Amino acid sequence: MRINRLLDILDQWARWMKCDDHQLGYPSKISYLKTGGESSHDAFEIMIEISDNKNVEVIDTIIHDLPNAQKQAIYARYLKDKKPMYYEKHLELAMDNLLTIADRKIYA
Repeated sequence: MRINRLLDILDQWARWMKCDDHQLGYPSKISYLKTGGESSHDAFEIMIEISDNKNVEVIDTIIHDLPNAQKQAIYARYLKDKKPMYYEKHLELAMDNLLTIADRKIYA
C-alpha cells in the first residue's frame, strides 16, 4: 500500500470518528437490488462507498490494536487529542505499523 492511499483512508477514518453514529456497511437502499439485479447509473459509486467503509473499519481495528502511545499519536494527529510524550516518534512508528499491517489487510 502506498502512503497516499493510507493517508486517504485515515482522513476518511477521522471523518467517521467525528460523526455521532458510526454506521458503516451497506446503505439502506442498494441500487442494483432495486432493479432486480440490473446495474444502475450509480451502482459503481455504491460499490466504491461500500469498499471505502470496509477499509475504514479495518483501519479502525488496526489503530485499536496499536501500542497505546502509537494509538494516542494517531488520535492526536487526526482527532486533535492530546499529544503523547515523544509524539513525533510514536506517530512515525504508528504510520509504519499501519502501512505494514494495512498492506496485508486492505486490497484497495
